[in-house]
Amino acid sequence: MVSEIKLEFPEFITHIDTSKNKSIKIGYNKIYASSHFTVRAAFVAALHGYLEKHIPPNLTIDTPIETHLRVYAPINYGTVKLLRKGPLKIKYVSWKPPKKDYKPNWDIGNLALVWLKCMDDMLIKKSLIPDDSIEYLQKTTYEFVPVNTLKERKLVYNIKTMK
Repeated sequence: MVSEIKLEFPEFITHIDTSKNKSIKIGYNKIYASSHFTVRAAFVAALHGYLEKHIPPNLTIDTPIETHLRVYAPINYGTVKLLRKGPLKIKYVSWKPPKKDYKPNWDIGNLALVWLKCMDDMLIKKSLIPDDSIEYLQKTTYEFVPVNTLKERKLVYNIKTMK
């Protein structure tokens, strides 16, 4: 029996705090290539915490599975910044719509891969699959879907039983 499950993660988080006054933007390069192990641990914990809030409690999954992640974001998602303003250092996400001739310079893999790995981890943490070995998780793909505003950003994670 083939079954499909669709999980949506609206307005996915864009940055993780590394200290009271510093943050890093979510991306594969940041977490795996240049961060200290304590920063990586906090980074992953924050992503897991966000994801866990959006996974239904009564979910069951038959294995083996394949997964597909759709990343809905504006084409100039690479320009998104987290700023701190005023004496209280209030955080806000800075983004402006792209100009007509804007050419994107960010890569989907840098954003999608870190989310995919954390989503796989959550399936294990919630005991939905025993582990993410190829016995249970046999195929993973991702794609970019452009949207017009940062508010429309979301992650859509499809899980399909391969039986």
